[in-house]
Amino acid sequence: MKKNIRSALCLLLVSAVFWGGAAGGVPARAAKEAGTEYIVKYKESAEGIMNTDGRVPFDVVSEEEMERLRQAGLLAWYEPNGEAILLDADPEAACYDEAQWNLDVIHAEGAFRQGHLGQGVLVGVIDSGIAPHPALEANLLPGHNYMENAADPDETGDSYGHGTRVAGLIAAADDGGYIGAAPGAKLVPLKVTDGSSVSISTVCEAIYGGIDDYECNILNLSLGITRDYESIREAVAYAEERGVVVVAAVGNDGDAALYYPAAYDTVIGAGSVDKDGLISSGSNHNESVFVTAPGVAVRTTAASGGYTTGTGTSFSVPQAAAAAAVLRGIDGALTPEDIRTLIAGSAEDRGEEGYDVYYGHGILDLAGCVSALMAEKKESDRCSFLPEEGAATELRNNTDETVRCAYFLTEYDESGRCVKVTVRPYELAPGETAAIEAPADGAGFGQFVCEADTMIPLTAARKTL
Repeated sequence: MKKNIRSALCLLLVSAVFWGGAAGGVPARAAKEAGTEYIVKYKESAEGIMNTDGRVPFDVVSEEEMERLRQAGLLAWYEPNGEAILLDADPEAACYDEAQWNLDVIHAEGAFRQGHLGQGVLVGVIDSGIAPHPALEANLLPGHNYMENAADPDETGDSYGHGTRVAGLIAAADDGGYIGAAPGAKLVPLKVTDGSSVSISTVCEAIYGGIDDYECNILNLSLGITRDYESIREAVAYAEERGVVVVAAVGNDGDAALYYPAAYDTVIGAGSVDKDGLISSGSNHNESVFVTAPGVAVRTTAASGGYTTGTGTSFSVPQAAAAAAVLRGIDGALTPEDIRTLIAGSAEDRGEEGYDVYYGHGILDLAGCVSALMAEKKESDRCSFLPEEGAATELRNNTDETVRCAYFLTEYDESGRCVKVTVRPYELAPGETAAIEAPADGAGFGQFVCEADTMIPLTAARKTL
């Protein structure tokens, strides 16, 4: 029985061989089950003899049959039938160590595999500071110490340890893989305490500072207040107005007590589940619970430089904040309401059907958030600029398909005269980000991306002087 492999020959050099069906005619004897096999190509003069029905006459035959055909002068060439391998770097390997069970619970790998890591998103951590841990250093930015009478406002280290544990669950990564759920995000330490308590005014100052001075996209507040303070309410409302997502803890009393700011409608209140997806005994249950995430002995970074675990809704919060960062990293135009809708709509429903005061909308599903967002994106959103505001320095493919496009940059002076035009072609794999030439400082500019074949606009940014 002959095997036609016209289409398989090209694949042999790339991945794996898939064989076609029988060709019929006067057969070259089938390859032996054991021993060396040969791929052979017949001379054009032999096509009629072999009766290949117009197909390109490739065959796989035994070494003995190859020799017979060669001696008969019927072969254009022949070669041993080797093996190809799929060029995947250990396809079964996870993106993180098995100790990061919490990332399994929230289905983080589904987002990681697509390259959605929260790149370019700034997460403000309003906490006890962040220690310079090796797994955090690549993502740690300068921040501010808002503590009253702080000797050095630039000193944002963490002697208490809470903030470093929170930060690790957002954006830590080491040689063992990802630890945080948004390992491409940047961390801005907004230090408010050296202990377990902090004044309301200091928290408010950090919220405003994180928004206005550090341009954070997400604010992580792994803390809570049992009273509804007007100052906190206004600060959270300001964050919503400025497009900043706020995530906060619902409390660890195991009862229905409300904690603020989690109890505000515009805040993502995070409750806690264990390794089996069951509500933690200490996680508060009330209408402030928007979503739940792992919060029982989750492994994270320690201020000492090693690793430790964290238990409590404090450590559920950073995983929800990381999900918001991943979504904002895909589409910088998403509003806080958009992000809340995506998280709620994709959460894994537990407890009573639909929303309930224990699980909220369900257990956080990072892969589900990403899938829901990608399904919603319009054709015009196939590419986006990073950063989203001001002069862009990167271009991102937001789809799950390769995009061929062209980048156009025009620069002009105060009189409106064009002083420079740049055109560059790009081919971006799914989720890929590429550096682009940015306009000169102070220049007026237009940045445009069009589909290469059709010149349909994909994204644009402009600045006038």
